[in-house]
Amino acid sequence: MDQQGSWHCFGLFLGMQEKGSVSFTVDYEFAARARPSGELVSKYKGSYTFTGGKAVGYRNLFGIPWTSFMATDSPYFINGVLHLRAELTIKQPQQLQTFWAISKV
Repeated sequence: MDQQGSWHCFGLFLGMQEKGSVSFTVDYEFAARARPSGELVSKYKGSYTFTGGKAVGYRNLFGIPWTSFMATDSPYFINGVLHLRAELTIKQPQQLQTFWAISKV
């Protein structure tokens, strides 16, 4: 813990800035390359519906203390570089899907 009682950790968040009242759903996966294999390892995967300025993410993406994450033997730093992947699939708003279904008839 630091002097203010907060834990240091690595977090990753996906957010939206509101423009109008449209909501939409995002399927997401956060992954990191790890030693010794060098393969991307999925850390979190899910689906989230954004509605007006909300965010989804993970305060401690790796689920380990900061000192372990930053250590020289950390499995997540390869040659001093942290490799992350955020894969997103943005789904069309429900209103548009309905409109398109009607317009095809």
